Amino acid sequence: GKEGKMKSSKNLRCGVAAAMFAALTCVLTMFIKIPILGGQGYIHPGDMVIYLAASILPLPFAAAGAAIGGALADILGGAAVWAPWTLFIKAALTVFFTRKKSTVVCGRNIAACAAAAVVTVGGYYVAEGFIYGSWTTPLLSVPWNAAQAVSSAAIYIALGFAFDRLRLKNRLALEK
Repeated sequence: GKEGKMKSSKNLRCGVAAAMFAALTCVLTMFIKIPILGGQGYIHPGDMVIYLAASILPLPFAAAGAAIGGALADILGGAAVWAPWTLFIKAALTVFFTRKKSTVVCGRNIAACAAAAVVTVGGYYVAEGFIYGSWTTPLLSVPWNAAQAVSSAAIYIALGFAFDRLRLKNRLALEK
């Protein structure tokens, strides 16, 4: 009936938004890179998009967009060995944020940035440990993964305040 059509319409809007966030995550991860010294990877704004998606979309949609966008960036960027790890790590970043506030930036979402940093650093440490077969080599990447998380959080908070000032979250109307 009418209730089923409304839910279907909401799911379609959220699915389309998740696909757009996935595409934006992929593009910003692949094409805006700050190389890390010694060729240890790069810092990118893709995680900022993941944080935004997690602040706007229901969890399953945010997690799917994050996982797909991040993994696609690895695959298309020639680093497919990282894709399975990225799939889980990026999805995990979304669970700490809330979309239930009327604003993007709120106390919980600021705290979620810190939790996401722990997941980023810890997740890629474990991934590198398995990929390289060493648990000491990944220690070199810890500061860079922390820098990735901090830079994404800073951009997310700044952009989130801009979104909130323009009331963009309410204008997206994904919940109607």
